[in-house]
Amino acid sequence: MSPPELRFGAVTLVLLMGLAALTSCSSQSDRRAARSSSTTTPLGDGPASQESGVSALLAPPTTPVPNSAPAGTGASTGLQSASPQQRMFAFYYLWWDTAHWHARLGPSYPYNQSPPPLPAALDASGCHPTSVYQGNQLTDVASPLFTQSDPAQILRDVQQAASAGLAGFAVAWAGTGLPNQNVNSTTFNQRLAMVVQAVHQVNQGGTPFKLWIAYMSSARIRTPAQIDNDLEYLDSTYGSDPVFDRTNSPRMTLILMGSRKYPQSVLDGVSAHWRPHFYLVADENWGTWNKAKSDDFDADQYYWSSETPSQRSYSQVVKLAAEVRASRNPDGSAKRFFGPLAPGYDKQLAGGSDCVPRDGGLTMRSLYTGNLAAQPDGWMVISWNEIDEGTYILPLERYGTQSLDTLRSLIEAGGVNGR
Repeated sequence: MSPPELRFGAVTLVLLMGLAALTSCSSQSDRRAARSSSTTTPLGDGPASQESGVSALLAPPTTPVPNSAPAGTGASTGLQSASPQQRMFAFYYLWWDTAHWHARLGPSYPYNQSPPPLPAALDASGCHPTSVYQGNQLTDVASPLFTQSDPAQILRDVQQAASAGLAGFAVAWAGTGLPNQNVNSTTFNQRLAMVVQAVHQVNQGGTPFKLWIAYMSSARIRTPAQIDNDLEYLDSTYGSDPVFDRTNSPRMTLILMGSRKYPQSVLDGVSAHWRPHFYLVADENWGTWNKAKSDDFDADQYYWSSETPSQRSYSQVVKLAAEVRASRNPDGSAKRFFGPLAPGYDKQLAGGSDCVPRDGGLTMRSLYTGNLAAQPDGWMVISWNEIDEGTYILPLERYGTQSLDTLRSLIEAGGVNGR
């Protein structure tokens, strides 16, 4: 994870419910053919379109959506929920818009060229990128450069993820940190509301898909007051919304990203105040999980975006899972461990040193097989759209649907997500 949260001025949003085809133009004919042959048809595609004001569009639903589980019950009234160990959630970031693309691609990128050229070249190993354009930090690009200020883009993401078999998104979000915030306070608040609306829509079409919150508290350390204000907004706005997953608990699931960076006193305070409202998931590794952390959290996951397939890394994941499960929660329930799964990693153009090549999908398959030894209670896919770090599975120009197809095959072969 890298960019800071975005502040938002007054905007007008237009909800476009009619979806265009998901196949993007590629800069080479063989990439274009590969994308065309494997692109997934969006679920629930239809001609409906609508315009409305920001507040009307983003206001959380006041009535339950048909076929959704009643809030706080974990029950289902039509959509079947798989058991936790059968489910994959992907981290979903909210910062992609024109300004963010331009900040990452740099001033020299030919934005008007169609199809858009790849911004960097990779060597034969799939690493060691060389930027083609001055100021560029990315190895891949979308065609066109989408914006998540467009509700239709978020809806496409949800539909495509659901079609691939993902159980849901862990939405990377943070609010203003101030009291009395609302849906229009920031871009992130608005886009979170659009994700919620999109999930309601696919649920109404009969497709199960749920949400967790990955609270963005790692790259930017937040004060206890900021955490309290943000979680108060979440709880008051979405605490009873049925699109938030209740399988782990009747409480909404919330990951405290970067929990290992906080003093124990802060974690104790967050747990005491918010554990009655949220199923709290830590972000700890085998060197930071301890009894004090265990006392504060219901479960753990480690955001290991740069994991390299190896027996050493698999044994570390197994060790962490065993440490997490060594104690139980206050209600007697078992603590859960959610395993990491990434397609590869490359942040070298943005100042990082590590690179894990994708190897045509072999990296993801190897990590899945190796980390399966930990018998995870679910999987955290890193990520849907963290393009900065090269962990995205969202189809873009360089890899097309390769990573999404790999994930789909793992889900179908392993019985993940109830398939």
